[in-house]
Amino acid sequence: MRRLAAPLLLAAVASSCSREAGEDTMRRLAARDAAVAAEPAPFDFARPLSALALDADDVARRLGSFEWTAGVDWTFSREGEDAQRVHAVERHRVRQSATGDFDVSAEVDPGLGPGSDQGKDVIRAGGMTYARAKYAPWRERPTDRGRDARLFRDESFSVAAELVRLCGAVTAAPAGETTALGRTARRFRLSLDRAAPVPAAAPPRPSGAPAPDEDTKRRLAFLDGRVPASLDGELVLDETGAPLRVRLAAAFGVKGDPRLRATVDLSAQVKALGGEVAAILPPKAARPDERKPAGVAGALDAAGLRKKPEEQPSRAEPGDEAE
Repeated sequence: MRRLAAPLLLAAVASSCSREAGEDTMRRLAARDAAVAAEPAPFDFARPLSALALDADDVARRLGSFEWTAGVDWTFSREGEDAQRVHAVERHRVRQSATGDFDVSAEVDPGLGPGSDQGKDVIRAGGMTYARAKYAPWRERPTDRGRDARLFRDESFSVAAELVRLCGAVTAAPAGETTALGRTARRFRLSLDRAAPVPAAAPPRPSGAPAPDEDTKRRLAFLDGRVPASLDGELVLDETGAPLRVRLAAAFGVKGDPRLRATVDLSAQVKALGGEVAAILPPKAARPDERKPAGVAGALDAAGLRKKPEEQPSRAEPGDEAE
């Protein structure tokens, strides 16, 4: 569900192909890198859910290097003569270095049988991005400059925040202190605020956009018509405000279809800190970036028709293609 916005983001990224767009991207990345080195602002524990909005760079500024994992289990069921049940699973892992390098993996099994699972791994190390689809070899992505790699990382790391947003208004009540990874931490009990309206989960479709396919229509129907029925969860925050553990169990109904029910269970936690986090290194035997078939490039070279580097137009970073 949470990936509906990803194609739009990647399309917007790919359309930025001017020199000005590329320079603007580099300026924004430089500003973000400078922010990584800055001291984090004191956390406001009166707003504990704001911890879920922290990205991996923010958390590394508070905790140092860390390793984080998350699992999300979705179950959709329909009662009646046409009864159906689908179980989908997501698995995420982020290793984030205090230096800014990171290693991210995400896998999705949509519950459609053998061969339907998908996955992707991305490493950002030593100023270079490396990426691979599941079962594919590693490739260098020199044109990325960290932008698409960070988008992919942040999409995984924000999974708890996305689910809280789906639930609408959520309250976080203090539930005492605990320890996690040997650190003193604060616990909060999460539940629905039934008096508050449920915000929209998806942005409105732009005028003139092509009609969505049937699969997308079903997803949009759930997002637009979802009715949060229950939520039980726990949020554990470090004294710096970094989220150390998140657990969510939620259920939804759907307007206009009382037979449909969706449940989701999320478990996310920081698994290791500091020296216990393995160093982030470039993958072994990574292949060079190849965006064009080698045969075509070779034919252009042989015919003397390939532009010299100084003749080629400047382009912003292209999105990472499927392997």
